[in-house]
Amino acid sequence: MVPAAFSHSVLGDLALLGYGAATAFYVLHLRKPTPANGWLATAFAAAGTALNLGALWARAAAVHSVPYRDLMGSMALLGFFLGVLNLVVEIRHKDRSLGAFLMPAALLLLLVALMNPPGPGNPGPALKGSLFALHVTLNMMSYAAFAVAAALSTLYLVVGHGLKNRGKLALTGAASRLPTLGFLARANRTSLSVGVLALFVGLSCGFVWAMQVWKGEHPLWALDAKVWMAVFTLVFYAVVVVKARRGASPVTTARLSVLGFVLVLISYTAVNLFVSRVHVFTS
Repeated sequence: MVPAAFSHSVLGDLALLGYGAATAFYVLHLRKPTPANGWLATAFAAAGTALNLGALWARAAAVHSVPYRDLMGSMALLGFFLGVLNLVVEIRHKDRSLGAFLMPAALLLLLVALMNPPGPGNPGPALKGSLFALHVTLNMMSYAAFAVAAALSTLYLVVGHGLKNRGKLALTGAASRLPTLGFLARANRTSLSVGVLALFVGLSCGFVWAMQVWKGEHPLWALDAKVWMAVFTLVFYAVVVVKARRGASPVTTARLSVLGFVLVLISYTAVNLFVSRVHVFTS
């Protein structure tokens, strides 16, 4: 029987190859769009994402818990969701240009995650169960959706600036094949809505789980900085979605989406690693 840690390493390396090839073909397709380049980009992205899922499954077997209880595992999961959302956006809107920006991010996340292979562990009942798994999974899905929204928003601002200053700075070459402003605005609203829904359900599962598991060990868990930061992030993005659905300027929505993702990055890294006393990544 193949050890789980070894399986995780092999599947992770294969997923890296898939993400790398997908990145190359997405960039090539953006520069020189052909059916072959497009199909190869999609095929490698799908293969890399499937292999990433397999690596996460093997990591779960190695740590005897959800595969993202540590920072490296959560980064691998975030890379997986970026791959999934890239394919969803591509299939839904029939546009492959976003892959040239999302797949390199998924590649980097998985590469960093594989630098620290999982070791054996016995996490105990606190880090097991469906509520805990749903809490972390949906939160990471929301982070991925907000990352997609930030990428779409950045493209919207770049394309909009180029069109506004066409007389001074015309969009040429690969830049001329970037998505239309209408597509970017619609896809951004979709990504934001998915992120808000996932974060709301994920936080709700987390609150129920914390009341069951932490009521004795961490009675003041609700005052933890991570909890307040997560709630603030949810409220911020919910306001952005409501304003966007009520006709707010796409430029304003794009800028707020980028700002919101800065909050996500702070919550995911600095707050978890240096501020929170109960939301800490385990080894």
